[in-house]
Amino acid sequence: MKITDVKGTLLRGFPPMGYAMSFDAVFVRILTDEGIEGHVITYLMGAFEFESALPRLRSLLIGRDPHEYEAISNILTFGLERPGTVASAIDICLWDLIGKYHQEPIYRLLGAARTRVRAYASAHKYDTVSEYVDLANRCQAQGFGAFKIHGFDQADADIELCRAVRAAVGPDMDLMLDPYMAYSRVEALRVGYVLDELDFFWFEAPIPDSDVRGLADLCRRLKTPIAVAEAVYQGLRAQPKYLTDTTAPYLRAIGDRTGGISSLRKSAALCQAFNVYFEGHSYGPTLIQAAHFHVMLSILHCEFIEIPVPLGVFDVGMKDIITIQPDGFVEAPTKAGLGYEVDLDLVADATTRELSPT
Repeated sequence: MKITDVKGTLLRGFPPMGYAMSFDAVFVRILTDEGIEGHVITYLMGAFEFESALPRLRSLLIGRDPHEYEAISNILTFGLERPGTVASAIDICLWDLIGKYHQEPIYRLLGAARTRVRAYASAHKYDTVSEYVDLANRCQAQGFGAFKIHGFDQADADIELCRAVRAAVGPDMDLMLDPYMAYSRVEALRVGYVLDELDFFWFEAPIPDSDVRGLADLCRRLKTPIAVAEAVYQGLRAQPKYLTDTTAPYLRAIGDRTGGISSLRKSAALCQAFNVYFEGHSYGPTLIQAAHFHVMLSILHCEFIEIPVPLGVFDVGMKDIITIQPDGFVEAPTKAGLGYEVDLDLVADATTRELSPT
């Protein structure tokens, strides 16, 4: 199997109207001489970024075997401070191709560790406490046993919000808070003590990831576990200090920014060596969720798959979507590659333009 071309299509207006946010996405395709295609729809990479890289991508990829993903990844990321969204999208497409070529879901090629992972609902931002409470209740009714709050990013307002959501869902739903590095150390402690009282499952990115000493102090002083390193876009090379210099039990990583599946599996192995949970950031379009999910299925030291809610908001252009079982778990896909098929007709309807070199 040899690569014959790399293509990209700009898709505007994801997710559907009526959601709290919208974004553009790029549908990346890698074509081969055997008629197999590798796909990913990604929203962190812009059209200009992809178009600028397209000549280099074509010169690097055309004529190569997708199994050479490690060599390709090294070339795409060599000398860069950040592996970047382009390298990540290409890596995910290569793994999709490899899985389809071998007629296996990717996680089985990585080494299957399990066939299902527990899910948590990951909410976007809302304007009022009542909106968060209503969504948490809906998610609980849909089978989710865990719910993550992206709150108001103000300590006192977030304390009120967390108390309201806990009161609404009761003690049996696991809750997380992610202010995405919005707090000072003092504010993080004030919120953290309340999360201890409310029995939250984890406290994610309470202060900037660059403040490693502050994160270490929070780990010492709070009962609620701290989740760190999501904003570390250098990926594997920048993660060791969070494992050696803090006692955070959860390390986060964004595979569609830090090198794709190849990078995620290495970060997961690093976490395993330190007896730390590896929690991939699977928030995004269906195939981005899937890329992280396959790594999660190939390891045991991961608690959750992160699922954007309301359900369906990121599933535009897909024939298959990730679904939640009544017990709050997600079952492994059975189709080859990423395991979820793009509906090319729907994508064609949503296409703004084909991307070409700038």
